[in-house]
Amino acid sequence: MSTSAPPIYEFGEYRLNATNRMLTNNAGKRIELTGKVFDALVYFLEHPGTVVDRQILLGALWPDTVVEENNLNQTVAALRRAIGHDYIQTVPRRGYQFAAEVQRKSEVSNSGPGRVGRSPVRKSLLTLVAGMLFVGGGYYLWSTSDQAPDALSKPAKIAVLPCDNLSPNADDAYLALSLHQEILEQLGKLNGLLVVSRSSMMQYADDRPPIPEIATLLDATAIMECSVRYSAGRIVVNAQVIDPETDSQLWTGSYPGDLAEVSTVINIQSEIARQVAQSLGIDYLPAEQQKLQRTPTESLDAYAEYLKAKQSISWGGYSLGYSTDDFHLHINRAIKIDPTFALAYSDRALGRLSRLLDALRSHNGAARPDVSDGTLLQMRALARSDATKALDLDPTLGRAHVVLGAVEHLSGDTESAYARFRQAIESSPNDAEILSFVVGFYLRDGQQNEALELLAHIKQLNPVDRDVGFYFYLAGDRGTAVQLLRRLIKLDPTDAFLHGLVGYCQAIDGMVVEAEATLRLAEELYSSESRTGPSTGMLPTLAYAYSRIGLAEDAQRLAKEFMEIASTVSVNPMRWAEIQLALGDTEMAYNTLVGVANRPLPPFVSLELEFVLNSYNDPMFEQDRIVTLRRQLSGETFPR
Repeated sequence: MSTSAPPIYEFGEYRLNATNRMLTNNAGKRIELTGKVFDALVYFLEHPGTVVDRQILLGALWPDTVVEENNLNQTVAALRRAIGHDYIQTVPRRGYQFAAEVQRKSEVSNSGPGRVGRSPVRKSLLTLVAGMLFVGGGYYLWSTSDQAPDALSKPAKIAVLPCDNLSPNADDAYLALSLHQEILEQLGKLNGLLVVSRSSMMQYADDRPPIPEIATLLDATAIMECSVRYSAGRIVVNAQVIDPETDSQLWTGSYPGDLAEVSTVINIQSEIARQVAQSLGIDYLPAEQQKLQRTPTESLDAYAEYLKAKQSISWGGYSLGYSTDDFHLHINRAIKIDPTFALAYSDRALGRLSRLLDALRSHNGAARPDVSDGTLLQMRALARSDATKALDLDPTLGRAHVVLGAVEHLSGDTESAYARFRQAIESSPNDAEILSFVVGFYLRDGQQNEALELLAHIKQLNPVDRDVGFYFYLAGDRGTAVQLLRRLIKLDPTDAFLHGLVGYCQAIDGMVVEAEATLRLAEELYSSESRTGPSTGMLPTLAYAYSRIGLAEDAQRLAKEFMEIASTVSVNPMRWAEIQLALGDTEMAYNTLVGVANRPLPPFVSLELEFVLNSYNDPMFEQDRIVTLRRQLSGETFPR
């Protein structure tokens, strides 16, 4: 029997000590690995360059237990996330191969060619330290032995691709769209699982790149695909969950049913959600399971109208998308068919709030408002009524809580508003749209720290959303804002608006060469998109960015274009303030901002003014009068 001590392995930037079960990098930082993940790495290090069969690796890691290949998929995926993807290569239809060169050393070896023996004192110290590490390592393994296999690595995060519509009748396409959204909402009820939001996923409705590319962009650990076919009263839903690391199935299922009752659809949705979660090593708690299987309405017709209404929205955190006539047509029909339909009341409350915010923008931005104050009050009352009704029927509806919070905020009761917002966040922790909407109020009230804390979570759920990037900018985190904008540019390199915002950020940060190149590219892309070039909303931003990097002629050129357009159409006065800043006319800019600030500004409308006041980093804003104006709009965000 060999009595040699367990070896030390060195590969790439890492060092693994098998005695104390410790993996460190070149800087000495410990890389935390759970038991099976560590065992898998040791096995690979013992067989470098060898193609390891999946079944052999399963037997080595779980010698006395029968487990599914899903366990191996998750273990290898966790290892790749810990040390990088380049070390372990997947060999199609065979297994895995450790690709890096491995050096194996004996922990106790202290002699040999080119080595100098350690002194007895040094050896004693090393023995003492090794003993301490061994005890510490043993305690660590004991303390984490009951955790899930991947508990210390990246949290599970799933991206659900839009469901393919295989129904022969085009009128039934809404079923595939709705099923996608409902599965997202069902998975969103599960604590411990991150779910990429609908707004980030709808870009893949028509054009779908390879699964690994989608996973990388969205930072997802799993991808779900599904298809829906409905014909002659029968529905069939097929779904699968894919591990993008190995391009292998974690789970697959087929669900046929007779679409005569709502419960058929709900059962299919809830079972898919349950199986998806289980494939990722997560189980619904009993209370969550009850929510999952709750039937929202007994009327199939009401549910169909509700699903059709959901397909006419385009939610955005910066502005609600529930204003369309088509949405209100179908949601009203759903409530008329079933007056006890809580979800329908909740969504109609959002619809009424959406129209109220649209009306407020028009009311505050027009010389002659097209709605009266009495009409605005009536719209607010209707939104409150629907949200209250929804919560009477189901107190857990986060979106109804957020509507009441917005209404209270508009009424001036910020304490009640934030109590509602907290209830909304607690009820819907994975609803990125709800959370983004709440962030808007945090920013409006100068609560930047609270906004950033919530945005960090939203960024995981909604990693490719323009509004989220804009919010990070308003919260003072320009670095993350630019990171998100660049991620969006990867999706669409021809998006002039995104290039314009990145160029603007670069200009504010004093990156003169980079800013000029990006701004000129944005202008070029705008010109290729339309004959008119940048819009009246973007022209002032580009003009100011040019002025900040010393290109006064370009700033004047764009300002002239803006003025020509503004002479024929109504333009938001805040855009005029930007142009005046670009031209260096600070006195005129101040007078313009004071005029706008003296109007009653609702949330989101005022955020546009916040953008002008808070993000330009202009010396003008250090003047006492500007600081006073900023404090008036943003509480105590800007100290005296």
